Amino acid sequence: MGALAFGAAAAAGAGVLMPTDQRWLANAVLVVAAYAAMPGLLAVPGILLHGCSGLGSIRRAYRLTRLSFLPTALTLAFGVVLVPCAAAWALESGLGLLPGPLATLGWGLVATVLALAITPFQAAVVARQFLHCMAWRTEVHDSDLAHGLPDGPPPRPVRPSLLPAALLPGLLFSGVVLVNPFGWLEVAETNVTESWQPTERSDSSDNDPELRPFDLRDVHPGRGTGLTMVIDGFEDYASLLACPDISCRKTTFTWAEPPNANTDAAPGAVSALLPDGRLLLTTWSHQALRLLTCEADKCVPAPGSRNIARAYYPSGYTGVALAVRKGGGLVVAFADKERVNGDDSPTKDIVSVIFCAEVSCSRPETRHVARLDASAYLPDVHNLAVAMAPGDRPVVARFDTTSGQIHVISCADAACLRPRVTRPVPAYPPGVNDRLGRETGLALVVRADGRPMIAYRDMNDRATKLLDCRTPDCAQADAITLDAGGPYRSTPALVLDRAARPLVAYQNQDGTRLMLATCIGRRCVSTAVARMRGAGEGLAMTMNGQGKPTIAWIDDGGSLFRGEWALMLTTPLSLSAD
Repeated sequence: MGALAFGAAAAAGAGVLMPTDQRWLANAVLVVAAYAAMPGLLAVPGILLHGCSGLGSIRRAYRLTRLSFLPTALTLAFGVVLVPCAAAWALESGLGLLPGPLATLGWGLVATVLALAITPFQAAVVARQFLHCMAWRTEVHDSDLAHGLPDGPPPRPVRPSLLPAALLPGLLFSGVVLVNPFGWLEVAETNVTESWQPTERSDSSDNDPELRPFDLRDVHPGRGTGLTMVIDGFEDYASLLACPDISCRKTTFTWAEPPNANTDAAPGAVSALLPDGRLLLTTWSHQALRLLTCEADKCVPAPGSRNIARAYYPSGYTGVALAVRKGGGLVVAFADKERVNGDDSPTKDIVSVIFCAEVSCSRPETRHVARLDASAYLPDVHNLAVAMAPGDRPVVARFDTTSGQIHVISCADAACLRPRVTRPVPAYPPGVNDRLGRETGLALVVRADGRPMIAYRDMNDRATKLLDCRTPDCAQADAITLDAGGPYRSTPALVLDRAARPLVAYQNQDGTRLMLATCIGRRCVSTAVARMRGAGEGLAMTMNGQGKPTIAWIDDGGSLFRGEWALMLTTPLSLSAD
C-alpha cells in the first residue's frame, strides 16, 4: 500500500510537470501529496492490533485523524521522514571531513547503527501517534489502551554483548571496500548541472555565460584539488566553469571572453595548462589570434601580448592548438588556407608552428612546416593537435575531416628547421566516403621516448582506434581498435597517467556506456566507467591533482528534442596496472 501511495504521489508530480514544464510546481505537488499520505502510516497499528485488512486499516487511520489531520500529518512527517533524514545528512557531512579510509570505516559503522536505530524510532513515533489519536477519540489516557496490546511475556532487554556482533557486518563491508581484494572498479561521479538546471541557464540574460549540451571543450586540473572546464559554443564567447574540489558540487561560472571585450564570437577556444596552475586560452579579435591567461574565475590578456597570427580563412574554421614547452614558453600550431588569387584557384592547407619564448608571446616566431591538400576542415577544436617531444621538439597532428587522413608533422630539432610529414592513416576515396564531418578529430600525446600516440575515430568504419607510432615521426604505426563505431560520437580523449600508460576515454558503439581504455604496449583493456542516456557532443579528460583520470562528458537524453541532459564528471578511482 505504501508503494501505491508513493507511486500516486510521483504520478501527481509528473502529471503537473508534463503540461506546465514547471519543476517547482511539480515538486510542490509532490510534497503536498506526500504530506497528505502521512496519516496512512497509522494503518500499521490497525493491522497488528485490530486485525484489519489493508484497505480497512487505511480507512480507519484517516477516520482517526479526521479532526486532527494537520498536526498528525506534521508529527508523522517529522518523526518518520525529516528527523531520520536530518540525522543521516548530519552524519554524512561529518564523515565527509575525515580522511578517505576513516570515512569508509565510519560509514560502515554508521550505516549499521542507523539501520538498528531508525526503524525502532520510526515505529515508536507511529505507535505513539496511534495511541494518542485513540486516546483523544475515546477520551482515555494512553496507559488505559494497554488492553489492546497482544498478551505475552515482556520483551527481554538487549544485551550489550550483542552490539559488537551487530556492528560486525558494517566493519566487514568497510574492510572489503578499503582492501578491494577482487579489484572491483571504484568510480566517483558528479552531476555538475544537478544544482543548477540547464534549462534555467539557457533562459539567462545575454550578460550571463551559457552552457549548452554541445559547448564542453576541455577540462584541466586547477590549483589544489579543483578543476576548470572550458565552455565555448558555436558563434559564442568562451567561459570557464570552475570547481573548488574534485567533487565539483559547487561551481563558479564566469566569462573568459566578456562580450564587450572587442573579441570575435568564434567557436573553438583552445586551452593549455601552465606550470603555475594558470590556464592559457586563445581568443580572436578581428581575425587576429591572441592569448588570455586565466585563473579559475577570470581571464586577462597575456602581459605584453600582441597578435600571434592572422587568419585568412574564417577564424572559426582555422585550426589552432597549444603546447607548453618544458624549457619555458609555448608552441602554437596554426593551420589556415593559403592566400590565392581568384576564388577558383587551388589552395593548400598551410600548417605553421609559432614559437613563443614567454607566455605573453610578445615576439612570436612563425615557421611554415607543411603544405597539405586543402580540405573542408570543420569548426572543431580537435582537427589539429600539438604536443612536445623530448628536447622541446614539437609534434603536430592534423585530421582531414573529408578523407579521414591523418598527417603527422614531426621536428628533428627544437626550432623545427627540418620538419617531416608522414601519413600513417591514408585517405579514403571520396566516392566511398559519404559521411562528411561525423568523425571530427583526434587527440595526441607523446611518450617519454618521443613516439606519438593518437586516438581517433576511423572515417571508414567509425571505429574508435589508437594509433601507436613505432618511430618518432610516425612513419610506421599500429592501429589498435578499441571499439566498433557508430555515428555521431565525440572525439576520444587521450592522456598519459603517472605510469606513462595511455588512457583513452570514448563512447561505446551504441552510445550507452562511457568507456576507459588502459593500454600497456599494444594491449588495451577497456572498462565501462559510466552509463549514459545517449552519445553527447562533449568529452574531455585530464589527470587530476591526485593522479586519477577525471572525465568530463555530456549525458544527452535527447537535447535536440528538448530532452534532459547533464554535464557529468567521472573519476575512476581504481585502475589495475596489469
